[in-house]
Amino acid sequence: MNSPKGVLPSGVLPQLDTFSSALERYSDWGWLVLRSENRLLLTTDHQVSAVEMAAGIGGEVRHYLSVRMLGGPVVVLPGSPGRWLLLTESADEASQVNLIRLRARGALTHRLGTLVPLPPSRIDGGGVRWLGEVPSGRPFLPPFSAVVAALRTVTETSGMR
Repeated sequence: MNSPKGVLPSGVLPQLDTFSSALERYSDWGWLVLRSENRLLLTTDHQVSAVEMAAGIGGEVRHYLSVRMLGGPVVVLPGSPGRWLLLTESADEASQVNLIRLRARGALTHRLGTLVPLPPSRIDGGGVRWLGEVPSGRPFLPPFSAVVAALRTVTETSGMR
């Protein structure tokens, strides 16, 4: 089966060195990442958590954090409607109230050993990618509480409580 140069046939895994170099980079950052077939899965722990939300509101939250010098890495999940994972410092010690506030606004908190996909994973619907450029060094992770505050602020201004 011949494919145009650089294009993989449907269902074929990306080149191993792509996964290997990404896995090495994540390991250098101190993240526990597992490889499972065509996925790299971040294990959320005492260093890193993720807040998953709709891409539209995620853009507002990201902007809110960025203008306050608290912007961090964002993983874009494939599919429609779009979902983003905003990576944060650990949410392991988060209060139940903050977790409920996020869920009430359509956001999910991935913490305490949850596995979330990292680029260049392939999941149902397509490839997982970074929003913007791939972080060159260990990325800054905003405090979990900052993401909670940002989501709360942008949803309250839009009338969602």
